[in-house]
Amino acid sequence: MFLDWYEESRHWAEVPAGFRSWAELEDKARRLHDWMPGIVTGLLQTEDYARALLETYPGATGEAVNGRLAARMERQRRVLMRDDPPLVWFTVDEFALYRLVGSAEIMAAQMRQLSAIAAMPNVTLQVVPAIAHPATASGFVLADDSAYAEHVTSGYVITDETVSAVARLFDSLRAESYRASESLALIEGVCSQWATGASPLTQAPTEGSA
Repeated sequence: MFLDWYEESRHWAEVPAGFRSWAELEDKARRLHDWMPGIVTGLLQTEDYARALLETYPGATGEAVNGRLAARMERQRRVLMRDDPPLVWFTVDEFALYRLVGSAEIMAAQMRQLSAIAAMPNVTLQVVPAIAHPATASGFVLADDSAYAEHVTSGYVITDETVSAVARLFDSLRAESYRASESLALIEGVCSQWATGASPLTQAPTEGSA
């Protein structure tokens, strides 16, 4: 996720001022809305899941992976674990529950992480079913009246009237999502399947499983 790479490098002089402002916007936000297609979003990732994902980047060095991983974990602590955490709505792509990242063991732990964060009093987590919807092109985060959207090579901070269009996209995702209780039941069921060492999609043992 480009946002987490940016968090690592936001002190660099060459980073545009708009990017440097995002952490401040996120830190002050009272409400966050988070969506990421295809994978578990950075704020919800376990360390092992995040590392396995970062290692897939072409040319990624151990030093770069470690730096980005540390930035990702720090962002989680800064946003979710602060003394006055924001109200957060996560919409999780159903495909992300089934896409193998690392190993079946890592995936089972990631499902448990989703359940644990969903139980936090300031968090609402819903799964978006594998259906057609208008937000497949990119992930985004809404922080009060600002937004951050990203694509394959970069990300953009939005503070103009376009934010309302992004908010409308998020509302459409929530409208199509499973209820929170249904989402939790789905996550727990997928967790049980990953815990067997088999892919929930194929029921076949995953690479490296017993």
